[in-house]
Amino acid sequence: MRWHRLALLLALTGCSSAGECSLVGCVSQLTVTLPAGVTSGEACVAGVCTSQVVDGTLLVPLGRRADGDSAVVTVTLPGAAAPLTGQVPLLRSRPNGDRCPPVCVTGSAELDVAGQRVVAVRG
Repeated sequence: MRWHRLALLLALTGCSSAGECSLVGCVSQLTVTLPAGVTSGEACVAGVCTSQVVDGTLLVPLGRRADGDSAVVTVTLPGAAAPLTGQVPLLRSRPNGDRCPPVCVTGSAELDVAGQRVVAVRG
């Protein structure tokens, strides 16, 4: 158990030397809001697919090193004739300061079922 304390102390020392780091974490993911009444679906970005739905939103892991300024997301809904696709801008953030890890990548979208597409949501 003591080595955990030592590791934490070393981590804090490394960040504090920059004078601006904290230990805030973040999750790199793209969120896709499902239409009312839809409780399941599958979303894919760069070959990574998920069907994890939380509170009506598909959560697609991006990884901290997602490439580019946008991601193409494809969503398949139960009973739909074809998947919906769209390009979503990605936002990179560093919650602990410009010189501190982690770098997180996020994006948000919703589905335009009538238009058969995924639409980026500006946040």
